[in-house]
Amino acid sequence: MRWFLSRPVLSGCLLVSLIPMGLIPMGLIRTAAAETKRIFTIPPMQWDHSMSRDRPAQILGQSDLANLTGGIVFGLSPSEVNAKLPTPTPGVEWAGLPFASEYPDEVRYFWVRFDAARQPRDGIDGCVGANSYVVFLFRDRALFRVSWRLLPDNACPSTHAAAADIYARYLAIDGGVVLTTHYLAGKAEAVEITDPNVDYLVPYRWANRQRR
Repeated sequence: MRWFLSRPVLSGCLLVSLIPMGLIPMGLIRTAAAETKRIFTIPPMQWDHSMSRDRPAQILGQSDLANLTGGIVFGLSPSEVNAKLPTPTPGVEWAGLPFASEYPDEVRYFWVRFDAARQPRDGIDGCVGANSYVVFLFRDRALFRVSWRLLPDNACPSTHAAAADIYARYLAIDGGVVLTTHYLAGKAEAVEITDPNVDYLVPYRWANRQRR
């Protein structure tokens, strides 16, 4: 008896449906083109000694975060963050920064264009949009969140692929070092990395956004 392999599944796995060829009416066998869907890269995983749970095969830490952001790490002051940008903005000081009104505490921020931030382009295959930008948010004069806002335009109708690439870049870093999220904020694809030690401010933006 001959068998028929039905179709591949999208997420990189193969779902096999073995159907006896004799049970398929002649004329109903169709060869469909393989479907592909781009997904973010999952870091390599390994099982623990008891084979009861998996974990990342390589845990990345604080120094790896600094390598990805060009030395920008949580806890830096606005002027220190600004100094690490390829082209620092004149006059960036805590007292002169605007307030981020969506937070209950005193949170201030400044932003730069996406192409003005120090970040490796390797691994970002999708377009990012000419008006995309990066926001640095501070509490108690210390950086606690970095937010990439990727905005589509006529030349780049979708920034989802680029946002997924940025999101994947930080997923391998240990959760005790950084919390990474990816969500849609209006038309912008938002990717954020947050200091996990900022208490209730970690989920506050998303809870606040849901009430609007």
